[in-house]
Amino acid sequence: MPILRYGLILILTGLVVSGLVLALERWAGVDLASVGIAAVPVFMTAMIEGQFFCKRSLRLPARAEALRFAAMATALNLMLLGPALVLISLGDPALMALLRGFDAVLWSVILGLVVLITFPASYLFYGQGARSQLRALERQKARGQGTK
Repeated sequence: MPILRYGLILILTGLVVSGLVLALERWAGVDLASVGIAAVPVFMTAMIEGQFFCKRSLRLPARAEALRFAAMATALNLMLLGPALVLISLGDPALMALLRGFDAVLWSVILGLVVLITFPASYLFYGQGARSQLRALERQKARGQGTK
């Protein structure tokens, strides 16, 4: 897994999802800001990486490959969480004050929840992305053979 590509896709999907949430909140009055929405970039990035894997290898990932991907994705998400929280809290003094009040136990719980969500989601959506890409390749192949 190219870490730079994964990180870039994760950041870009996070920005797109954040922009959509803000737009819906501002124009439609719908408040979607929640932890569930924050997990969407993790899901999307894992699916995109699964599609890249399938395009490159023309097969589904083995269980060990998917688990290795999930471990790397979880580690990268944890590494990006700190700088993201700092950048977000710079624009929101209330959030900065809240984060400063957290103790080590609460931070451990938060990081544990991130791992509990990110690892299985990355594992499952990586395989799902590869499966959808494999089906698309099979349809393309069948369509190409039917026209000849």
